[in-house]
Amino acid sequence: MILRLIVASAILLLVGYADAPAATLKSTGHKQENSAPAGDQAKDQTGDQKKSRLPDDYTLNMMIRSTIIAVNQANKTGNYSVLRDLGSPGFQRANSVATLTEIFAAQRNSKLDFSPVLFFKPNLVAKPEVDANGILRLIGFFPTQPVIISFDLAFEWVDNEWQHVGVSVSTRRVPQTAGANAVAP
Repeated sequence: MILRLIVASAILLLVGYADAPAATLKSTGHKQENSAPAGDQAKDQTGDQKKSRLPDDYTLNMMIRSTIIAVNQANKTGNYSVLRDLGSPGFQRANSVATLTEIFAAQRNSKLDFSPVLFFKPNLVAKPEVDANGILRLIGFFPTQPVIISFDLAFEWVDNEWQHVGVSVSTRRVPQTAGANAVAP
C-alpha cells in the first residue's frame, strides 16, 4: 500500500515523566524527564514485590499501533484531548491539550496519514525492555511505502495497563533504489 504522505520529519513528543531530572533520549534528541522509581510498576500476585513484566508480542503490537493511531486521529481532528487522556498521569501533568496542539502543529499542517500502520507489522530495532524506573521503550518502524513511519514510544505500568509516557513518530522517504527491503534508521 502506498502512503499518501507529505514527506516531512514529524517530531512529536517525548515528555511526561514526573518529578525527576531531565535527560536526553539519544534516538530523538528530545528532552525527556525520567520517572520516579517504580511507583506504578506491575506488582506480583502477592503485592509484596514490585516487578515489571514485559508484554507479549501481541500486546506490544497493539500498544504501538493504538498509540500511533491515536496520534493520527488527534492530528486529523486537531483535538489532542484523547491522546492526552490515554497517557500516563505524568504525561498528562507535563502536557496540556494546548501544548500538544502546538507540538503537533507542523505534522498536522502537513496532513500526514499514519493509518496504513494498521496493515503493516511494526519492526523493532531494539529489544523491548523495562528499565529500572519501570519504563518500557519501544523503538522501530513500519516498512510502509514510499515513506517509512518510525516510532520511539515509552510506556509505564499504571492502573493495570501500559500507558504512554512519551511519543515520537517521524517519517522518511524510502530511496527509490531500496524498494520494499529498505530499513529505517
